[in-house]
Amino acid sequence: MSNKSNEPDESDESMNTTRRGLLALAGAAGLGFTSNGRFAPEPTFNSLTPEGSALSVDGNLDLEGNNILNIDDIEAKDDFSSWSTSGTGEGSVQLRDSVAQTWSMRAYEGDENGPGPVKFQSPITGAQEDDAGVTNPGSLKISGGAVLESMSVESWNVVDVTERGVEPGTDDDLGAFIKNDFDGGVNSTTLYVLPEGEYTWNTAVTVEKFDAFGIIGKPQAKVKCTNPQMTHFLKLGSGEQNHADMFLTENITFDITTENVAASSIIAAVDEYLYINNCKIVGEMDREYGQVYSIHPTLLKDTGRGYMSVTMPDGGYYDPAQNEQEHPMGISLERDHLGHIVIENSFIEGFINNGIYSAGHQGQVSIRNTQIKNCGAGMLRLGDGDFAYKCHLINDNAEDRGYSYAALWVAKARHAVANSIYIDAKQGTPSELIRVNGDAKHCHLTNIHVNSDRSQYICEFTGDGDDEGMIICSNWTINDTGGEGSRAQLGRISRANVKIRNWEVRLNPASGEKRHGLVIDAPWVDISGCTFYHNKGGDGISLILDDGADYVRLQNNEFKSGTLYQYSRASVKDAIVSGNRFMDGTSLSGIQDGWNTHTNQGGL
Repeated sequence: MSNKSNEPDESDESMNTTRRGLLALAGAAGLGFTSNGRFAPEPTFNSLTPEGSALSVDGNLDLEGNNILNIDDIEAKDDFSSWSTSGTGEGSVQLRDSVAQTWSMRAYEGDENGPGPVKFQSPITGAQEDDAGVTNPGSLKISGGAVLESMSVESWNVVDVTERGVEPGTDDDLGAFIKNDFDGGVNSTTLYVLPEGEYTWNTAVTVEKFDAFGIIGKPQAKVKCTNPQMTHFLKLGSGEQNHADMFLTENITFDITTENVAASSIIAAVDEYLYINNCKIVGEMDREYGQVYSIHPTLLKDTGRGYMSVTMPDGGYYDPAQNEQEHPMGISLERDHLGHIVIENSFIEGFINNGIYSAGHQGQVSIRNTQIKNCGAGMLRLGDGDFAYKCHLINDNAEDRGYSYAALWVAKARHAVANSIYIDAKQGTPSELIRVNGDAKHCHLTNIHVNSDRSQYICEFTGDGDDEGMIICSNWTINDTGGEGSRAQLGRISRANVKIRNWEVRLNPASGEKRHGLVIDAPWVDISGCTFYHNKGGDGISLILDDGADYVRLQNNEFKSGTLYQYSRASVKDAIVSGNRFMDGTSLSGIQDGWNTHTNQGGL
């Protein structure tokens, strides 16, 4: 064991809810609607129902504590926009509260004393005449939705666009058709079906008020914009509550490969349900035009639920004269978002201004099984209430393109969680791989695996004062082969109340290179159960205690080779260093003032 007095050069310091409550696509498709909104005796597309017109419901359909009882099959009648069943009694449809043991609704025809149309949760109404004297059929809408094995209680006006004269492989403007059709229609619940093929879409669709809006490919369709002046494909909702309820899209590829086309794909702000599944954006957003994001989903009510699975491989342009924030984003969730959106099984690459940006909102976002590659600013940025699980963050061209990035970034969060995150950093930038801002209070970052081949900060936790929340960092594995650079240290902790548990840190700079370990520069940092290894032996620093490291706890750790260092400027008031194992020639360098030492192995 040796004590060295030489200090390092100052230049060296420089990520179920599930789909519960969502209207599954097949909930509309599998019922066999015709384009005029009525039931057809034969399903018209994407049938997930039995042969013929009967939809069999086996047993009771539970509706959040209520049951709809059907002994017989529900039959789709070709002359009524309704269901017909003999039910279990005299009524056509019966809903029973199984808890209260009484009927919530019994509706049947032929008896003027019968209960007739009644309200249940949200409206169940009969036929009504509007202001223009047009009689509209009744509707059945149950708050929270009702989905049973791809069957839904909700009704949709289903439009097969090819039946309305819009053909794939032609110059027919699908966007213009949808804009005119929906704006001019009296039915505010419409699902547009695109049989397989490539459609021209050169008119932006903006719809502010609707009950439900959907567009699906059958089984997959591409919509291509060749109009450089089109700012977006879909912009849905006004941004205010009670204007738009539900949006879904599935099996759609948005194509912006034409030069100077930079249309955003989906901007949707709805109250309750948002469903974007198996969608892809191809082509680079090659200029700043219209919106600054490709997909911008928002749930305006805290009861709202959403699901997204997207592929975005081509990202956006890079202009070195602009900062990251002036470039397009991949997916942005911010400001007015209040509900809970799950993003899973997605791939995002090449956006300079964040891959997934989720910050500044009061809702929740869960990102699962998703890969983000070569995105600047923040690949995966978490905000309040957000959760990231099993995400893979890759950088292999940051230096080539000249931008900075944080792989995992937590900001503006009272609480956020990231679990099982794999970070592969093949190139370095002036930024950090894992960043926790001072405006983030509590967060738990666990099961983090980092491979870094360049000299940059693995992590930086910032903040002022002792009253901030706690940051728990557990079960990290760090393999670092970076060498001398603008940031020759592994990272810096500059905020109080950080717990580091069960880290395995291996520093392996190449011959002739130098690399220092983590710098502790804040009070109440607790490090325990960790292993620190440095291949430079006494010439390599594994851990540094800097000014502000008062009350540091170093307990039950292993130091294998390398140096544990304390700057002379560091008071380290009431530090506790106990139960550690100093092995393989580990050095203690600098001073050890203020240490309350207990049993350590290896010579202290």
